[in-house]
Amino acid sequence: MPRIATHVFPRSSFKLLDEYNVLVLGETQSGKSTLTQYMRKYADPSVVIDASALGTGFLSHTVQVNTTSITTDLPEYNVVDKKGANVNYRSFMTMPVEHDCEDALNGRKGLEMRKGVAHLKKRVNFNLIDTPGLNATGGNDESHVQKIFGTLVQTNTIHLILITVSSLGPFTQGLKDAIKTYVDIFSGFDGIIAFVNTRFDYKNFHPAYSQVSRAIDLRTQSLREIMGRTTFPHFKIDCNIYNKKPIRECITLNTIQKILQLATFNRPVDMLHTVVNKTRKMHDVDNILWAEVKAVIDKFELDQHLEDRDEGELLAETLRCMSWIHGLDTRLKALDEFFVRRNVKLPEVLYEERLDMEYEAVGQAQNLTIRYQETGLDIPIYSRHLLYHEIQVIKELGRGRCEAPRKFWQADFRPMSSFHWLFHVNIYTNRCEKYRADIEERRKEYWELQCKRHRAIRYRERVHPKKWPPEIEMVIDDHAKNVRVLGFLANDFLMPEVFKALMDAEVYIGDTAQCLKKARKVYMDLAKWKRV
Repeated sequence: MPRIATHVFPRSSFKLLDEYNVLVLGETQSGKSTLTQYMRKYADPSVVIDASALGTGFLSHTVQVNTTSITTDLPEYNVVDKKGANVNYRSFMTMPVEHDCEDALNGRKGLEMRKGVAHLKKRVNFNLIDTPGLNATGGNDESHVQKIFGTLVQTNTIHLILITVSSLGPFTQGLKDAIKTYVDIFSGFDGIIAFVNTRFDYKNFHPAYSQVSRAIDLRTQSLREIMGRTTFPHFKIDCNIYNKKPIRECITLNTIQKILQLATFNRPVDMLHTVVNKTRKMHDVDNILWAEVKAVIDKFELDQHLEDRDEGELLAETLRCMSWIHGLDTRLKALDEFFVRRNVKLPEVLYEERLDMEYEAVGQAQNLTIRYQETGLDIPIYSRHLLYHEIQVIKELGRGRCEAPRKFWQADFRPMSSFHWLFHVNIYTNRCEKYRADIEERRKEYWELQCKRHRAIRYRERVHPKKWPPEIEMVIDDHAKNVRVLGFLANDFLMPEVFKALMDAEVYIGDTAQCLKKARKVYMDLAKWKRV
């Protein structure tokens, strides 16, 4: 039988959590703090937003990571007239004259806003993590990344990442680079990222202002290329703290409701299985340091001479052997980290589709189909989440329990109105299944490296049976540390202990010479040689 739902709790098949963590990212002055403050007002309409806590329009006010907690059951807000009847403000978008639509949106007389039906079964906490803007005037991106990542580690899990983009400003290459930096740094979070177009004038929902919609569509296409995905959630909002117009404020609050609802819908990301990818500045500093250390190693191996020629040759052979062993150790360590992150049975988004027709009329309701078909990758589906509103689900294929995981999913549904409906599906697999081919290839590589390492150790024991004098042992230790440093520098990502050490030492704050000096010391401390 078809299923009709006006409101479907997004996680009705399993327990609603008591707490959700939402990270708010964005370029300087993109509206991060304003959005966070308006979320406070959504949860408690009596809240008065402190304008002094927001940016100046040129400089970001947020210089630290700030966490604000709100408690709400995600109510929907309505606008009523003086008789108490609901005003269908969504229909304003179909007015034939755009100026009539704008006048209606700005109406105040006899109108007031009231709290309506809640979308959750109980009140829950949302921890809103406001962050300094990337590409801020101070130029301390790496310091900001440290603060952000440190806060995330303390939260253990993250349910939603919002990236704010101002609708007023141009979509410059600098802005694209800033967003790409976020996406690249926080690897593994792409399944819980949503974009929020801030400072969006709601009159632009009207078809007469189609040029604005086309500009945002072009921006969305660029975001798809950055994300490497065809679909992802995105919202349009105007968090004007000075706005007192009931309809505009109601649209803002209901948009926030949908944003926060997404946090309850997503599968959280566990911080224990994440790493930090290096920023551009990290790569630049590490590349310079890599060349320096490599030159030291090469010169060191050529310049070592002992009075006893046989012992000199033996030392040279020992150094080459130790370089080999520690190079293998570094590669094995990187593979261990890969398996920790990838070879786990954690949910990973395989496919996502969201159709949100809140204010955009689509004509007469008709049957629609969304289908996911695995094509050649042999990745099974383990679960799916559905969130829908004002939808009649006619048929759903590829769900329910079966002996083997399915490899396709399809839903046929029909909107119950020409606008104000939502259909969102997330299809999940296990992370180890999504990266299965890569895992198998790395396993083979791991086994081959282990065999080479065992052979290298046996060879070292054969050619180096005696104990060196203390001064020679120190030479060997120094050489081994340099080899291990090369391994750290060669990685595109930072393992948790390496990242923490670099950030604690504020390595990437300062000019290049200062960064190199601090990076060299941290990597040498991390690379203290342990006898194999």
